[in-house]
Amino acid sequence: MSSGVGGDSIGRGRGDVPFHVLPVLEGVLPIRGIDGSTGEAIPMGTTSGLGEASDPYRADVVRWAAMDVPSIMKEEDLTRLREEYRIPEDIELILPGPNERACFPRLGCTALHLNAFVSGMRLPLHPMFRRILRAYDLAPTQVAPNGWSQMVGSMYLWFRHSFGMEMPLHVFQSVYQPRKLPRKKGKEEEVGWYYFCPWGSHKPLVTGCPSSIKQWKESWFWVKGNWQRVYDDPEPDLNVPSVYGIASPLPRCELSRENTDVLRSIYEADIKGRSYNFILNRQRCLVELGLVASKGSLFS
Repeated sequence: MSSGVGGDSIGRGRGDVPFHVLPVLEGVLPIRGIDGSTGEAIPMGTTSGLGEASDPYRADVVRWAAMDVPSIMKEEDLTRLREEYRIPEDIELILPGPNERACFPRLGCTALHLNAFVSGMRLPLHPMFRRILRAYDLAPTQVAPNGWSQMVGSMYLWFRHSFGMEMPLHVFQSVYQPRKLPRKKGKEEEVGWYYFCPWGSHKPLVTGCPSSIKQWKESWFWVKGNWQRVYDDPEPDLNVPSVYGIASPLPRCELSRENTDVLRSIYEADIKGRSYNFILNRQRCLVELGLVASKGSLFS
């Protein structure tokens, strides 16, 4: 997929490594204004202001494409989901009613879609994914399965190539930008759904992701309870949006030499080791990162 973003101001290094220098400090995240502009920068890890900039674009004033998509999930689907992905009992999985929509969350609930689990998401939700969703002001079901594959796969690749470190948010935002799903022929623009596309002409960290997944938009359900809190959570107050928002790219950051070296190592690695099949189909990353792997793939 083409990002549609020119690379005139972006330097190129070896391979696909995105060498770039912008007037943003390492580890500092600018807050997005309502008009997409950036304001005062705040240190990474500070949660106030994140995920709050798009209130005027919320579901009460935007006609989300999800308003036309009821859930096709059944109770037996939720039972299998809990068993297959070992979802703890203190996390409630709730079947939506026929008139409910993912973009209008039930009180105390957030919508998730089944294919996010297929793409590597697990519950409780890892803090890295909470940071990404909060920073881009996206509810979980707004991210297409390939977007989840890029988040999970990038987390895994960074872990492997940085000797066990977690991928910082400002690195992710310097590699990827959110893009609206392409409009289908003869249909109106599908407002509210996104995937993560590399900036400029650079390639994604994770390669070979499926190009089409049937009925992922319809396969959603409500989640409630302790689904955002991992054991000994480093950021217990960091919650993801449950209401839909309009995403825009966060500014790219100047990366340290250490972070650039990790990216170079990933891009120069064997392409097979960066493939969707290698990373996700057997869930290697979930085991190594301490996430719960499905029973079917853990021992395959």
